Amino acid sequence: MDDGIKLGTPLDISHDDIERALLEYAKDEPTFSDAHGPLRNAAQQAAAELNRVLDVDVLEMLRRGWATVPSVSRAIQLSAVKKAPPVIIRLDEHCVSSTSQLVLGIDVAQKPLPELRLALELKADVQSATLAVREGRIELVALADASVVARLKYKNVLLKEHASGVNGAPRDPFRNQPAASERRTSVDFYI
Repeated sequence: MDDGIKLGTPLDISHDDIERALLEYAKDEPTFSDAHGPLRNAAQQAAAELNRVLDVDVLEMLRRGWATVPSVSRAIQLSAVKKAPPVIIRLDEHCVSSTSQLVLGIDVAQKPLPELRLALELKADVQSATLAVREGRIELVALADASVVARLKYKNVLLKEHASGVNGAPRDPFRNQPAASERRTSVDFYI
């Protein structure tokens, strides 16, 4: 029911973003100075590889955050041990944050250099969500407007910032629907 919730526009790491990380990396690693030229040529390949693995699963990030909410956590624990109808939980406006460590292995002339460690920070702002908890799992019933900001960093240097909505989330059919009296109608008549 809730598979395939992705960023509306995917995170795209460019060759320039990787080069900026490598320049900062060179300041920290004396062994890097000899390999700087060949590494600049590999920046495009590294960016392509990062883009391949950075297909952000927004739903999994949200589930990990929702599981820390006390009422959701209790429902998960209870539903895992007791068979019962699903527990429906409505969460109002909230924010879920996550930080992942990405490690880029670098070899120059068959010689490994120290790893380049990047941080991917994700922050999702969610207007509201309706969850069903059953059998120890969170199922997404409906998600109101949500936006995600992704920041890729090397240490304290911001390499890329990306803002996006999410695609593929089920919407609440009863939420944000104007009442019949609020709908605009037009009637033409002649006198």
